[in-house]
Amino acid sequence: MLTRRRLFALSLAAATAVSLSGITPAAAFTLQPYDVAAVNAAIKSGKPVIIHVYAPWCLQCRAQASILDRLSAAGRYGDIAFFKVDYDKQKDVVKAFGVPRSTLIAFRGGKEVDRMSWGTSEASVVAVLDAAG
Repeated sequence: MLTRRRLFALSLAAATAVSLSGITPAAAFTLQPYDVAAVNAAIKSGKPVIIHVYAPWCLQCRAQASILDRLSAAGRYGDIAFFKVDYDKQKDVVKAFGVPRSTLIAFRGGKEVDRMSWGTSEASVVAVLDAAG
């Protein structure tokens, strides 16, 4: 049976071994502000891209953002470029995409492959991210 002290020592040794081995956790992603040139370049590159249409007062948007934060902290989807559209300040972008607030749009290979509006479950968010990745 492991004592707390021994368990702590083993955990510390394992963390040190990982640190010394050069293994790093998967990269977290960040949502960048929507910039048409940056988004177009990312989409044209064929890289996976997610666009999140967000309003700070929108409960569904905040639920989606919370899920995205958890997934980022877990180191998932680090290879996807994420962009956030401000629903209130970027009406021209919202109109161009033809979407309501709280929408996720996935691009892969230079093309839109999925979109979802209003979904607030982790499964609905992950489905869109998986479509991009």
